[in-house]
Amino acid sequence: MNETFFARLISGWKPPHVADPARRSGLWYSFADGLLSMSMVGLLETHAMAALISLDATKFELALMGSLPLFLSAFAQLASPYVSAHIHSRKRIVLVSVWTQCLCLLLLAVAGYVPGSWAAMVFVALYTAYAMSGSFGAGVWSSWIGDLIPHDIRGRFMAWRNRYFSIAQVSVGLLSGMIVQRIAHGTTPDWVVFMYIMLTALACRACASWCLYKQYEPPLTYQPVARDFTYVDFLLKAPTSNFARFTIFVALIHGGTAISGPFFSKYFIKDLHLPYATFAFITNAHLIGMLLFLPFWGKVADRYGNWLVVRITAIGIGLVPVPYLFLAHPVWLWWLGFAAGALWSGFGLATFNYLLDTVTPPRRVRCSAYLGATVGFCVFAGGMSGGWLAYHLPPLWFWKFPAQTLFALSALVRLVVVGIFVGFGLVREIRNVKPVDPADIFAEFPGVRLSLDFVRNTYRALRRI
Repeated sequence: MNETFFARLISGWKPPHVADPARRSGLWYSFADGLLSMSMVGLLETHAMAALISLDATKFELALMGSLPLFLSAFAQLASPYVSAHIHSRKRIVLVSVWTQCLCLLLLAVAGYVPGSWAAMVFVALYTAYAMSGSFGAGVWSSWIGDLIPHDIRGRFMAWRNRYFSIAQVSVGLLSGMIVQRIAHGTTPDWVVFMYIMLTALACRACASWCLYKQYEPPLTYQPVARDFTYVDFLLKAPTSNFARFTIFVALIHGGTAISGPFFSKYFIKDLHLPYATFAFITNAHLIGMLLFLPFWGKVADRYGNWLVVRITAIGIGLVPVPYLFLAHPVWLWWLGFAAGALWSGFGLATFNYLLDTVTPPRRVRCSAYLGATVGFCVFAGGMSGGWLAYHLPPLWFWKFPAQTLFALSALVRLVVVGIFVGFGLVREIRNVKPVDPADIFAEFPGVRLSLDFVRNTYRALRRI
């Protein structure tokens, strides 16, 4: 074996070099903030829906949980450009957003003790407030991190940090799921267990706020504009604006996903009667897919453009619900979650990088807010539609559960959106990128280069014998 094999083995785990000491230090604090924040997200994504189900939530409340946070977060994001135009410290805005999230997590921990049937609705309301406070600072954080990362390594750097974030999220989700399984003996646990989960998430977020406080904030080289184009102006520019069309495309993909997204947890727990540890394991499968595929998508995006990654992953995302119509064994469900994670990791990474590539720094906060707001509105529309349809759609043909009919409808909506925007070429790549080489893309596929190096070096070693 030579050094090439081992160099490739560790290359994806080393951060791209950043020469500026202040930026390098700031990015390490950002990395620590991300690890803690993703640990919080791992706890909430794994257990929040299960916590709501434990409060005997109705289908309507499940649909609200999947759509209302993003809908109201859209309004919070629309306000952030105006706030950032008057408060020029991006760090201050983000810290206020994080501290508000900490308060919401504290209140979420005791939401289950609200008497009567109000507990589920109070939980949804507090979770919505938590999401709104995070979204308010999201656009400002995007501007901050966009100025902090050198543009020539942006794809690789974001893929590198997101790989470790996925590890943190997977580890926390699986470990907490096994602990809850042990405590609850496979059934949906009592609220006290979820209370401790929320408090642990609070501790992670509080520590992350300290890392954000220490993170370097590059001085603004431009003056944020208080009154620029409005959100309505932005949407009306869609016939001539490439980024406006891109925003609508991304939002419609998320909206089509929201039709069925909130009901997967209920499908696993109530319809398939999976043990809680199995449920947590399947829920975290997409994080493992993200972990393995993020470096791959980062390299492809840097070489061939973010729009190529968005197109490829959007087609896969459209097909994601289809196998759930035929497969119900936990092993298959895990692999389906893994595939979904691999696809969504590329879609999310390329969407974020496409925003940074397309929008000039003075307008990043505004355009990031408009993108998030459009996604929020579409997710609310899709989630509410799914919530209504969940009461009225029967199981069709040989399917056993009404949820599977909802999965089929969600897949149809996603594929129609992909067919229109990708099929008619309504969005274009902004950067000058290399012509697509399928062989090179395949060679970057996780494990392919390592396998080829291993086979090549083994063959050379055998020839020397």
